[in-house]
Amino acid sequence: MLSRILGTQYGFFDLFNRHAATMRDGAQSLVAVVDEWPNIAGRVARIEEAEHECDSITSMTVDLLHRTFITPLDRDEILKLISKMDDTMDSMESAAKCLILFEIRALPEHLKAMIRVLHRALEHVESVVQHLRGFKHGEKLRELSREIHRLENEGDGLFYAGISELFRENANDPLNVIKLKNIYEPIEAAIDQCEDIANIVESILLEHF
Repeated sequence: MLSRILGTQYGFFDLFNRHAATMRDGAQSLVAVVDEWPNIAGRVARIEEAEHECDSITSMTVDLLHRTFITPLDRDEILKLISKMDDTMDSMESAAKCLILFEIRALPEHLKAMIRVLHRALEHVESVVQHLRGFKHGEKLRELSREIHRLENEGDGLFYAGISELFRENANDPLNVIKLKNIYEPIEAAIDQCEDIANIVESILLEHF
């Protein structure tokens, strides 16, 4: 997939869209981890590939910044957006790696629900990022942003409920608490970062509209 990108001259909006689509694919693989547990090695490997692809797209974006005299957005806007998107993919990969490295015995229901929330949020993020091309603005973008905000609130509720349950049910197994907490937290961070991305895009469009 990445070879097709590297072999073509892409612009900033193409790179943003490709990054967003790759993040959504990564989240879809996380959902597959939930559905196919415990046979997850292949899915985790796909998430790691998606993270590497996102890193390459981010590097290409920064390189394009250095080579472009007149950019379609302010340089700091481009860097802020692509960096936040890359942080989101990093959070997903961190959680996926921990599932393998920590040899997790079972996935808590709250964590499964958070992963599904993240996937839905990233589907909306992909649509939000597409609004950048041509500076599309209006009710659809506001609707998408509101839904991402709602999903972020839903994710927060699941996170706090899950952490509470984790401590309550693992009082005699602190190691399991540590392991699962280190998976809950990057998933929660990724959901928060989805809202950050939507806010950045909306801010850019308000500035240029």
